[in-house]
Amino acid sequence: MNAIKSLLCLTLGISSVFTAGETLARVNVAASFSITEDIVREIGKDRVTVTSVIPRGSNPHSYDLRPQDLMTLEKADIVFLTGLGFDDFLKRWSDTAKNRNKIIDISRGIKPLRSTDADNDGEEETDGHHHHEEDHEHHHDHEEHRHGGHHHHHHGGTDPHAWQNPLNGAIYAENIRKELCGKEPDSCAFFTENAAIYVKTLKDLDARYQERFSGIPEHNRIMITTHDAFNYLADHYRIQILAPRGITDSHEPSAGDIARIEELMKENKVRAVFIENLSNNTAVEELSRKNGDGINGILYTDSLTSEPEGNTYLKLIEHNLNAIWSAMSE
Repeated sequence: MNAIKSLLCLTLGISSVFTAGETLARVNVAASFSITEDIVREIGKDRVTVTSVIPRGSNPHSYDLRPQDLMTLEKADIVFLTGLGFDDFLKRWSDTAKNRNKIIDISRGIKPLRSTDADNDGEEETDGHHHHEEDHEHHHDHEEHRHGGHHHHHHGGTDPHAWQNPLNGAIYAENIRKELCGKEPDSCAFFTENAAIYVKTLKDLDARYQERFSGIPEHNRIMITTHDAFNYLADHYRIQILAPRGITDSHEPSAGDIARIEELMKENKVRAVFIENLSNNTAVEELSRKNGDGINGILYTDSLTSEPEGNTYLKLIEHNLNAIWSAMSE
């Protein structure tokens, strides 16, 4: 087809009668959830069609595939998984040679961190904190966070929320670029240019907040959230997170849990208290009201939303970092 169009151009004596977007076939992509979908769209732009299997605003931890999701997956040329156990709900679908051949894990090159949930399993609680060491140079104390009996997708011992570190977002982008180039070589220069701009934006964002957080003493970099989705952010910016035990999407913490976290807030003089857009927020709202400081705001975790501050991956990351830094700076 391209040869015919080139011949037509020569016959008419002009350089091109078609735009680049019209001459090149689109790559049909399925992404496991909305953040991956958004990164694919930024790199592929009008030369890909991309659909998120999990709709925006849905909780990936309690999502079950629907018949229309299976159709989306079957039609796709590439299926991008976020990896690190986050997409385990797709395992049964991918258990054929045909499907495995088009599945791409975009977490390659990311250094995984251990999930605090996994550290908590079977361990005895001592002083209200849970102490653990990662395979990295920083150490963080985390309050226990359990999932109760609620239907939940578990991720083994690995924390899958790597996108909360913007430099991991840059790794996702580069892995996506490589796969799109392999699928549509004629558009590789286009994908590469878009990815370079996108990666630079993420790295500039990271540099800006590294500088901002460096102005806050490490002993003041403490925050409370409703569930452990920020280990990668905490590790990267040297932040200690206290995640109240018992708070999940559907499980209310006990009065004892609330009292223990309230005591920790007072002992540590925590300034940064956040609820999350997909979590059960009643306990943290109550804790914050009792301490007179109010909730600092909402952090976005496992899904993009329709709100302007969380409707793209770049906006989500900048919103989260700015909200945390602002609260700690007060």
